Amino acid sequence: MKKLLLKFGLDEKEAEIYLACLAKELNTPTDVARKTGIKRTTIYFYLGKLLGKGLISYKVHRAKKYIRALPLRKSLSEYIKKNKEELAEQEKIVGKLPKDKPVKFQNSQTQVYYYEGKEGARLVMEKILAERKDIHWMGSIETILSVFKEKQFYKMFTIKRMAQNTSAFAITDKKILDYPRFSEMLGGKFRSMKFIDKNFDTPVLLVLFDGTVCFISRDSKISTVIIEDDLIYHTIYFLFQSFWKTIPA
Repeated sequence: MKKLLLKFGLDEKEAEIYLACLAKELNTPTDVARKTGIKRTTIYFYLGKLLGKGLISYKVHRAKKYIRALPLRKSLSEYIKKNKEELAEQEKIVGKLPKDKPVKFQNSQTQVYYYEGKEGARLVMEKILAERKDIHWMGSIETILSVFKEKQFYKMFTIKRMAQNTSAFAITDKKILDYPRFSEMLGGKFRSMKFIDKNFDTPVLLVLFDGTVCFISRDSKISTVIIEDDLIYHTIYFLFQSFWKTIPA
């Protein structure tokens, strides 16, 4: 069953979570985490994906919200039907457009996720570590340190990233120099920083990595937006690099 789901286009974790939900009529995220061994914070992320594909639904039972796996054959048929209808509408729109110029762009499917509270910010850190790719970020270190305590963030993220030996490129303010754990160069390619003259007054942190764009905000409440889209990623990455080149080393 899992091999068929992977061939259909689900990734490893989506398939594992769906099959775990399928084994029991009603499930909680804690149940699914225990069955699969996947962290509960990560479970929420993939439940959003499965919900968007119509493979699961939520049911309220005795004032508690449960996850329910929908019948596989019917769900996948409905998913294919929905995609065909959307493609048909898109083809109609394309037919009305003027002829393309020589430069062509490949279509990409955008996935956007919104979280309130620390859970979303923690998920961003887990995704960065899972991808093991370089990161680019812009904003104040105090934004993320308002979500996690300094020692906690250093242990859950910085130490693990050091072990991976990935690079981080930061456009930030000089407040970070008050935190030696996060400003020491440590040799090699671990950190590169460029400083703006004024402090970041906008309490939003931008993080870019491997086709993903993240915004973490600490204004009136902690909120996180995760965007998975290659075109959006490369557009913002281009702006980041352009800004990076204008700032003196």
